[in-house]
Amino acid sequence: MYKILLACGAGCSSGLVAQRMRKYAKKNNIEAQIRAVGDAEIINCVEDYDILMLGPHLQYELPKITASIQAKGLATIIRLITKEQYAALDGESVLKDVVRVLDEAPK
Repeated sequence: MYKILLACGAGCSSGLVAQRMRKYAKKNNIEAQIRAVGDAEIINCVEDYDILMLGPHLQYELPKITASIQAKGLATIIRLITKEQYAALDGESVLKDVVRVLDEAPK
């Protein structure tokens, strides 16, 4: 099962992307646990997930978020959702990217 955490400023836009990801996952028999949160909640729940997908507007927070996750001793993969995916709320494309990244990651 893919465990995916999405984050944006307040969790609203990432919530819409997550909803579309769940719909695509169900339609294509992809086992995935997908949750969307605001950026303030990331550190409190990231340990339960394999990958953290950030909204593109959080790019400036990437070094801080990465350092916080590493300080917890976690190996969570962190990626940015592209501006195009985010603007289109393209859950299908985001999920395809996540599956590719996680399938290629060392086990």
